[in-house]
Amino acid sequence: MRTPRISINAHRSRKNWFPLEHLHGPVPDLRVGDIILVRHKKSGLARKLLRNITKSYWDHAALVIFARNLEKGYAANVFVESIQHGIMTSLRRGVEIHRLDRYLSHPEKYDVGIKRFPWLTEEMQNRVRAFVLMNIDTPYYPLSTTKFFLAWLFPGYRRRLLRRQRFSCSGFIQKAFYEAADWQERPRIIFRNVGYTPMQLQDVTTPGDIARSAACAWIWNEH
Repeated sequence: MRTPRISINAHRSRKNWFPLEHLHGPVPDLRVGDIILVRHKKSGLARKLLRNITKSYWDHAALVIFARNLEKGYAANVFVESIQHGIMTSLRRGVEIHRLDRYLSHPEKYDVGIKRFPWLTEEMQNRVRAFVLMNIDTPYYPLSTTKFFLAWLFPGYRRRLLRRQRFSCSGFIQKAFYEAADWQERPRIIFRNVGYTPMQLQDVTTPGDIARSAACAWIWNEH
């Protein structure tokens, strides 16, 4: 898929770039519905296993819900993510809202890539945003490091584990687009290959599936 032409935000000079932008160039003007892919460089065992299991450079995904627009008073790009921090139950937090700065400011900890459905209408963008905002504070699926280790060893268990996930980071994004799209548009927003029911697709989609998908285009730092 041809990468869409992106205009660079003229309000930001190089001295105002975030540290990660000095490595990959300035982040383009973002839109509601843009997909943020993240690699945790100082990751624990669970994320390393996830990257190994899914054969992906990326281990996390998030979704832009408010784009930086100084004319409207939006000083930062804001995204939503379903996230956990570590393997302890108390650290599994669920769906949260953050500024993109949290990843762009720490290149020693994170790498970031961005993809987009170029054809999204404003109406569908609003539907996607409404869906994710309705699910703020929804708990993260309680992943187990032991289960990830078993999945790494046994391909059969790997498939069972991925089918059981609920509101993982990437599954949440797939569900948001699927629920927002009209029925005739839904085939255009599926990240994973065919062979699954719509409900299964929302459960098994991984950051690697989003990164490899031809349904959306890379607009920054392709991997």
